[in-house]
Amino acid sequence: MPCLAVKVLFMSLCLFLPQAAGAAQKELFTVGSAPLGGTYYPAAVGLAEIITKYVPGVEGRVEVTGGTLHNPVLMQQGELHLGLANADIAHSAYHGLGPFDGNKMSDLRALFIGLAPGVVQYVVGADSGISHIRDLKGKRVAVGPQGNSSSMLFISLLEFYGLSHTDVTMNFLSFSDGVNALMDGHVDMAIVQAGLPAPGLQEAFAGTKGIKILSFPEDDRDNFIRNYPYYLPMTITSAHYERIEREVITFATSNMVLIHAEVKEEHAYQITAAVFENLEEFRAAHPTIRSVTLTEAVDVPIPLHPGASRYFKEKGVLK
Repeated sequence: MPCLAVKVLFMSLCLFLPQAAGAAQKELFTVGSAPLGGTYYPAAVGLAEIITKYVPGVEGRVEVTGGTLHNPVLMQQGELHLGLANADIAHSAYHGLGPFDGNKMSDLRALFIGLAPGVVQYVVGADSGISHIRDLKGKRVAVGPQGNSSSMLFISLLEFYGLSHTDVTMNFLSFSDGVNALMDGHVDMAIVQAGLPAPGLQEAFAGTKGIKILSFPEDDRDNFIRNYPYYLPMTITSAHYERIEREVITFATSNMVLIHAEVKEEHAYQITAAVFENLEEFRAAHPTIRSVTLTEAVDVPIPLHPGASRYFKEKGVLK
């Protein structure tokens, strides 16, 4: 593995060395997003535009990547300056847990958190007889697309209830394809981990086949969050889906912006300031950004970059 280590080190050094094509050329900062069609890409575009417009001498550029599982790896390899990720994935990557088992992404730092959460929606047929996670033993589950954290959370919930991923048949399908597979009878449950309301679920609720979203006992939900504090409590109501007969107790995954530890403190400070001094402009880039606030931006599951910390301390939201 020495050659690989040298290659990774070389890429890291190349990424963070100043560009030598002339004093007038802007330094390029890459922002890892996700495949086109999701919410990460337009959010990353908005961030890159803010960086380009308000950080002197720096140009932000979006890189299309595999998404939340891919961005921490690319950042650790020195191929990205910034990247978007779920909070649970950031925590797992930094500590070398879950899909990153034993491979700590120690160069990851947090810039801020608060992009619109992905709400956990476990959808089954209304007459399926499935009302609890334990009822899924032997069932077929559409767990979401490869590269999304939905399958990781699902496995954690199975373990929380004494089950294993081997107790179910996991199908990696996009959220919309998973709902279609449920409606066609090809799977017994479809996971949709997205903002409310999810368009695919709105269509499914309007269809002729009855569906429901599994609700967790509130005590179980709260105990689970105590074990995994980077998840958020969430309640789904008829305000989100008209045909829901009772409130659904569930979770949500917060989304955040990561930054490489080797980015200079001044640059990280200027990027953070650019975002929060022009927050309304940033929010206008995509609805997923509207939930970003200065006061909640520091509730991150991994260490903040010193440059971001400096800005938040100046604003009085961090001690």
